[in-house]
Amino acid sequence: MSNQKILVLGATGYIGSATVKTLASLKANVTAGVRDPTKVKELEAAGATVVKADMSQPQSELAQILKNYDHLYVVTPGHIDRTNLAVNAIKAAQEAHIKYILVVSITAADNLEILFGRQFNPIEKELKLSGLNYGILRLPIFTDNIFGNAEHIKSHNTFYGPIDGDKKFVTVAIQDAALAAATILVNPSDHIGKTYSITSELSSSDEQAQSYSQALARPIKYVNGTYEGTKKALLNFMPEWQVDGVLELYKLIEKQEQSQINHTNDFKTITGKEPTTHLKFMQQFSVAF
Repeated sequence: MSNQKILVLGATGYIGSATVKTLASLKANVTAGVRDPTKVKELEAAGATVVKADMSQPQSELAQILKNYDHLYVVTPGHIDRTNLAVNAIKAAQEAHIKYILVVSITAADNLEILFGRQFNPIEKELKLSGLNYGILRLPIFTDNIFGNAEHIKSHNTFYGPIDGDKKFVTVAIQDAALAAATILVNPSDHIGKTYSITSELSSSDEQAQSYSQALARPIKYVNGTYEGTKKALLNFMPEWQVDGVLELYKLIEKQEQSQINHTNDFKTITGKEPTTHLKFMQQFSVAF
């Protein structure tokens, strides 16, 4: 095990905290960079060090913190200004002469017709021009989003979405994204200049319903709702700009656009493990449903 010091910036979100915990379980020397260190007791409990460090700090101030670390993971935040925040982190990493930087992006980063593409594309460009040893982890829609339908599945054995049930699309389990990132950060030498798309499964909502039915041992049904209804539901979990961005991804799925249907072997190539299917995911978390 390498004793390189790893900093995860943006460590309180789903991806960041899962990666910190995975790194800690691998006995890596991991530090969680967070805005408010008093709110992350579970990361300390997992075995990580916690420091105050976030992407909104002035570049030179953030660079002073980054100088203490070898490898950096920039978990691009779910913030409307995320392009500038992530670019600030990359520039601070340049100033700090970080040995390796890994940055979260999305599978549709090349599509400038959608909001998320316009946000992530400049981040990838900045990273490639930085002169740093870098890697990019592109992620699709999360398998874990099914938790947003947990109450409907419990009460009505039903989950909803705005697209036809037979449209296939790729998803990634957050635990798979975390293991891929952790594996790279511990030993990045094989991952310099690489862009990976981490996908766990390519399946349709109807096929996911079959997996959930098998895992929960009762019939679970997918119902194709409206975009308006989906927007209303998602506004309970995220701000409107982000909801609109997610709905654009669903429209790409409807068109069967390549970024939403390209299932790769990158997860297995990086980790040597099989990804988490919807069946395995629901078996693992069945108590919530």
